[in-house]
Amino acid sequence: MTTSQLWFVADTHALWWYLKSPERLSATATAVFRLAETGNATIVIPAIAVAEFYFLSVKLGQPVGPSDLLSALESVGGIELSDLGRAQLEQLEFCQDIPEMHDRLIAAESLTLEAPVLTRDKTLTASPQIPTIW
Repeated sequence: MTTSQLWFVADTHALWWYLKSPERLSATATAVFRLAETGNATIVIPAIAVAEFYFLSVKLGQPVGPSDLLSALESVGGIELSDLGRAQLEQLEFCQDIPEMHDRLIAAESLTLEAPVLTRDKTLTASPQIPTIW
């Protein structure tokens, strides 16, 4: 991560609303996505958010396969996929106040990148070590 670039991590709902219901994003979250679209920020999408997006789309009867989602994200210059790897896994133990595994993996991404999470999730926003924006 370069210090001159703004970095953010998106949770699943922020990603969903950005692609499916942008009117549900806060003004701040919308502004961050616009910064990414113009190349003035990078939004990292954790691999777990792609998996959750897929399962949410199926549950809602609007299936979006991971390949289709990744293709759509590639068209937005300031959005990057992050693979689940060692760096994120090593941060899991520092997120003890986040009980749910999927949220903890997103929090671990935030700690790895030292970047705030675009979320309104109450568990993430209540965590003192995870910076959040909404």
